[in-house]
Amino acid sequence: MKVGFGMSRAREADAALQEAYRKSLQKLGATKADLSLVFYSYDFALDQPAFAGSLKRVFRDVPVYGCSSWGSWNQAESLEAETGLMVVSFKAPDFTVTPLKVHSLREKAELWSAELARQLETQSFDFVLVLADSLNFTSGSGFQMLERKFPSTQFVGVGTSFSVPQCSLVCQSEVHLNALVALGFSNFKPWVGLLQSIRPELKEVSINRMSENLIIEMDEKPAFYKLCEHLMTVDDLPMMSQDEFRKHMGNLYVVEKSKEEPSRLRTFGDSYRVISLLGSEMTTGMVAVAQTLDFSQSHFLGQKKNQYAEVGGIELLQKLKSEIPEPSMLWVFVNAARLREKERTKSDYELIQSVFPQTPILGLTSNGEYLGGLNQMAALVVAVP
Repeated sequence: MKVGFGMSRAREADAALQEAYRKSLQKLGATKADLSLVFYSYDFALDQPAFAGSLKRVFRDVPVYGCSSWGSWNQAESLEAETGLMVVSFKAPDFTVTPLKVHSLREKAELWSAELARQLETQSFDFVLVLADSLNFTSGSGFQMLERKFPSTQFVGVGTSFSVPQCSLVCQSEVHLNALVALGFSNFKPWVGLLQSIRPELKEVSINRMSENLIIEMDEKPAFYKLCEHLMTVDDLPMMSQDEFRKHMGNLYVVEKSKEEPSRLRTFGDSYRVISLLGSEMTTGMVAVAQTLDFSQSHFLGQKKNQYAEVGGIELLQKLKSEIPEPSMLWVFVNAARLREKERTKSDYELIQSVFPQTPILGLTSNGEYLGGLNQMAALVVAVP
């Protein structure tokens, strides 16, 4: 299998696609690809029919899949929050790709999961990649149902970045809005690692009282008092001003984990949902949360720390390397919130380069990585054999 990358910052869709596709073919040493992926800034698909026409003119009968993105990168070039696109072309890939479903996401995630399950009952795949429009996608319990029903298939998903007016997906040169594209891979058994910036700490907590988005009591104590107790227990903080203490409080999150310990194929890393705290009130003891809590899940308190992202990231990447010492390429899907972490001393790209210095990297910035559920503030690494 050969892989070639091409990028273009041209503003016209035809010119950008032609330039990026030509560069990818030059890297391949070929005149035509067998499969191409395209990741582009949202403004290309503002005129949906025109962008679809450009895709058909440039790629002709080559299967093309992809999505809009806040950023994309490889070893040589990167795009971030700017007009441009990246084309990844494959020649003689070791795997085959079958589009399973293109479906609106205005309904609940369980609906498309059920429809996808019906298709998987008649076809067998090693790996399923889901590209979803984050504007309407909610993680729901769809992945868990699919994993239980098809235990021999890996399920991984990516949500397009939604810090833009509109997101779109590409499936066989057609452009879709408010949609999901599922791709089934055969003869494809990668190892997957989920790198988290935030880890649950100490024991599970019980959330005893809530009012709308306000947590009133945790472990039968005022919620703010419980947060303070957690920080003092984990970090043994000295006496400090209220402003200094609030900086520590800003790195504290509620973590939701499944009560079941899932056993996933060829996977390292723990899948869980991270919920931001909007603020706390010392006088009343209440704490506001950014999202609705799921009380069928277990809840923990956790912090965002460099050592979790960097030291833990290196450990996980080394585990991937022990299974696949020399991957043919890496797919790296990084949450946009994780990329914006200013206190990091090493980026995810630098971590990956230190462990896999010679491996081609397909990098994509997303709104969330889906492995079992929605994992925000995470990076998903797929090591391709």
